This record gives sequence, C-alpha cells and structure tokens, in this order.
Amino acid sequence: MKNATAAMKGAIYAGLLAIFFVPATAAAEAAAKISKEQATKIALERIPGKVTDVTIERKRGKSVYVVEIQTPDGGEKDVFVDIQTGEIVGTD
Repeated sequence: MKNATAAMKGAIYAGLLAIFFVPATAAAEAAAKISKEQATKIALERIPGKVTDVTIERKRGKSVYVVEIQTPDGGEKDVFVDIQTGEIVGTD
C-alpha cells in the first residue's frame, strides 16, 4: 500500500509541476524577442561545438535561453542568452 501511495503522490507532484512550470516557460518563449535558433547561433559564436539542448530559465535576474553545448574536447558548457536582447549574460 505504501508503494501505491508514493506513486500517487509522485503523479500528483508531476502534474502540479506541469501546471505551474510549463505555462511559465511557454509564456516566456512567446514573449521572447530572440528565437531559439538565434540564441543557438549567438551561443555557438562564443563557444563552438554541438548544441545538445536549449531551454528557458531565469538566471542572473533575467529570462535566458540556456544553450547547452558539447565542446570539441568532450566537455559541456552552458551559454546564457538573454531572450529579449540576444546578449550573452554568462556561461557555466
């Protein structure tokens, strides 16, 4: 019975996350002046490699595209591109 209860709680938490998180991301993307494709191009100019993922997050007080790049030496870098200006606001 404990496993069924834990599974149900997990499903409820996942549903709540989908309700609260996905619309905020979708709204941020709709308000963006820079497209994912533009953000990818900007990020690759700073750090060459292969893009593995692009998401929108809040970093350093701004909504940014987080462009994950697999570098030629096998490492991974994140480039934060402001969704409004296209400015790179940081890397990680």
